[in-house]
Amino acid sequence: MDFTSKRPGWHPAWEQAVYAQGRHLNRYPLHAVVGLILSNYGNAANRAAIKVLELGCGAGNNLWFAAREGFGVAGIDGSKTAIEYARQRLAQEGLSGDLRVGDFASLPLQDATFDMVLDRCSLTHTTSAVIRSALRESRRVLKPGGKLLSICYSDRHPARKFGRHIGDNTYVDPDGGCFSGLGQVHFAPLEEVCEIFGKDFTLISVTHSFEEEYALLAPVALNAFWKIVGVRKD
Repeated sequence: MDFTSKRPGWHPAWEQAVYAQGRHLNRYPLHAVVGLILSNYGNAANRAAIKVLELGCGAGNNLWFAAREGFGVAGIDGSKTAIEYARQRLAQEGLSGDLRVGDFASLPLQDATFDMVLDRCSLTHTTSAVIRSALRESRRVLKPGGKLLSICYSDRHPARKFGRHIGDNTYVDPDGGCFSGLGQVHFAPLEEVCEIFGKDFTLISVTHSFEEEYALLAPVALNAFWKIVGVRKD
C-alpha cells in the first residue's frame, strides 16, 4: 500500500527535488549505524534472527550494510524512487528486505517484531507531533529490550536561521543553507530531546556534535546534531 499522500510529515520535495533527481542516493552506511549494530549484535549466533528497521531509509545504504552482514532488514520511506532504488540494490547482490513506501508515524508492521530501529536524520525533517507518533510506533514494533538509534539536528545548527519558525522548534520553507527547498526541519534543544525520546525509551546516551571549519582562522559553523541511543521501555 502507498501511504505517500497521507504522510503527515512527508514533504514532496524529497521525492521531486531529491531522490527523483538522483540526489542523496547514498551507497555506504553511516559509521554510527555500523558501530551500534555490530557492538550489540555482531556476536549473535543467528544474525538472520536479528531484525533491523530503518525509518526514512532512503536509498537503503544502512540496510544494505545490515543485510550483507546477515541481519534481517526492513525499511520504510515516503519516496517511491528511493525505495525502488534500495530494492534494486539489494537484489543486485542477492540480498532481500521488506522495503515499503509508507508512513513511519503509522507503521504497517506487527508489534514486537524488531530488535533495532534506526533513524538517520529522517524524523528531524518532520514536526514535533510526527516525531512523537513515530517514536510511539517505534516502541510498539520493537521487542522487549529493543534499541533505538536516532540522529536529529540540534537548535545550534547554523541553518536554523534560514527557515520560518512555526512553533515547537520546527522551521519551514528554508530559503538558504543546506536545507533550502526541503520543506521543514526540526531543530531540537536538549530538554526536548530528553522529554520526547525519554517518554518511550530509557536513554542510554545522548551525544551532541558540533562541526565547524576554519577559513582564514575564522570559524564557520557547518552542522550540529544529536545522536540518541535508547532502549524500549516496557
